[in-house]
Amino acid sequence: MNRPAQRGFTLIELLVGLTLLGLIMIAVTGGLRIGLIGAERVTERAAETDVMRGVHAFLRDRLQAARPVRWRLEDGRNVVAFDGRQDRLSFVTDMPNYPDTGGLTKLTLRHRDGTLVLARELTEGRTPGFEDPTATDVIAPGISALRFAYYGVSGGRGAPSWHDVWSDTRRLPVLIRIEIDPAGGRPWPAIVVAPRLGEQPR
Repeated sequence: MNRPAQRGFTLIELLVGLTLLGLIMIAVTGGLRIGLIGAERVTERAAETDVMRGVHAFLRDRLQAARPVRWRLEDGRNVVAFDGRQDRLSFVTDMPNYPDTGGLTKLTLRHRDGTLVLARELTEGRTPGFEDPTATDVIAPGISALRFAYYGVSGGRGAPSWHDVWSDTRRLPVLIRIEIDPAGGRPWPAIVVAPRLGEQPR
């Protein structure tokens, strides 16, 4: 009685199978690596977006609460407590919920050593000037540029327009634009804020 012939894998078939298995493993590993890189980039962008939103919300809240406090200078002039330049901005605002201090506060926003810095000093509202405050906070690290612009009629003449420096000492600008460029990334969308204009000067 004849026994059926037993058939196994030849060496060539085995080599072909191993080669195909290796190619499949390479493809799977490459796909996983690409997926991990993509996930890391998504996480980084989400973190950057969270930082941007937090900074924008903080700046918007503080600028909307800007107070048109009046200071009397030694020469007798009454000026509004506001110093708007292209690279820094100083104003008076309410900060009732700040961690260690709260109340009427002089704030200065500026770019320093690759960071967006907030300098603050409590004020009773009558002492003029924005000296170097004793307390500073880093609002956002990794910042390469910070620019301010101011919209309104500066000096009470002409049509409203954007200015790099706000020179009108009698009123706050109608709008304030802030542009922030993070280091090594795309510029953040500019924010435009309207300070509180309806309040009577103090």
